Amino acid sequence: MSSTETLQIKNYIGLKGDKPIKFIASDVDGTLVNDAKAIPDEAIEAIRAARESGIRVAIASGRAWNEMNDVIEKLPCLRYFMCTNGAYVMDKEENRSLFHVTFDKEQALYLLRKLLTYGVYVEAYVKDKIFGMYPPSRCITPERLSACASERKSPNTKGSVGLMDNHLPSLMNHPQLGVPEEHLPGETHDHYALAEGDEAANDNLSECEVEQSNFFFRPNIRPFILATRTMVSDLLAHMEALDEGPEKMQIFYGDEPMRQRILQDLRDEYQGMSHDGTGRERFYDVLLSSEGNLEFVLPHTTKGTAVEALANHWKFSPDEVMTLGDSENDLSMLRFAGASVAMGNGKPNIKEAARYETTDNNHHGVAKAIYSAIAYNNELLKNSNYISN
Repeated sequence: MSSTETLQIKNYIGLKGDKPIKFIASDVDGTLVNDAKAIPDEAIEAIRAARESGIRVAIASGRAWNEMNDVIEKLPCLRYFMCTNGAYVMDKEENRSLFHVTFDKEQALYLLRKLLTYGVYVEAYVKDKIFGMYPPSRCITPERLSACASERKSPNTKGSVGLMDNHLPSLMNHPQLGVPEEHLPGETHDHYALAEGDEAANDNLSECEVEQSNFFFRPNIRPFILATRTMVSDLLAHMEALDEGPEKMQIFYGDEPMRQRILQDLRDEYQGMSHDGTGRERFYDVLLSSEGNLEFVLPHTTKGTAVEALANHWKFSPDEVMTLGDSENDLSMLRFAGASVAMGNGKPNIKEAARYETTDNNHHGVAKAIYSAIAYNNELLKNSNYISN
């Protein structure tokens, strides 16, 4: 999956300036991890080298805290995790939340009711938990299956190789997915075993659950999703019973026509603003993603605000901060940092927002950017010593 290129401390991306990089914040999916959802050894070594050189490194991700186990396992040296797009910031060493902000509960329930009408997989992020619910099986029509099949067969679709032979149900054999309409997933199944291919777990799951997970979750992320969600049979009732609203809500739409429909209905032109053109208060933004999902987040709680807060705490200026990302939820922190770096696999608007560009997440993009920061700092130090002498 990743390149075998040998890396070194070198300014690969052409960093320029007069202030050293003191703080690096990296996105995870599409950035730190490759398409197989693994952290390359080269990135691990680069982060270790950065820390040894005195640079602070932190994670800024749309993931919830409970989705960070793979990162913590590979990078136990990291302390700060800006989770759920900055709405939940954790200090791992002290095992405490530094910052936590949620949707107003009634506004969240209003949005949730809307999302549930579309026949998509919906989930809510609540601190270190993610509660998810599939729609009734009747919502996955043959037309939607066909649209999903066409999209995933496209050579431009990430993780599409061999997908249709192994994962989507046959339209002839399953015109209605062959299960009762009222069946919804419960909480008692071993989803991680299913993700790892455990046949015993398949026996415990309904046909409906297996095929819905195959429809909504792309192959490269399906094991991870199934391992980290708590499935509930009635998400609305579950959220109504909680004391506060979620930090984020998210959907996996399954097919492109559904994505377009939801964006047309629910995304406006005032992203990031507190009010729309009529003066009405806005309480959510819709962020695009490359993994078949849409994120519904608070407008003024972003990765950028979290990165800025940590930088201010350490008294670092924006010019002393490097941020790395590939998706729309990274724009805020890319706009904040003086050394903003877009991944080679990022969308055009991400690359336009960043000052620098590195290679993609399968070809050492993060490692090259970090080694660039180390090399750049070394050159600044060398020049300052030369001047002082």
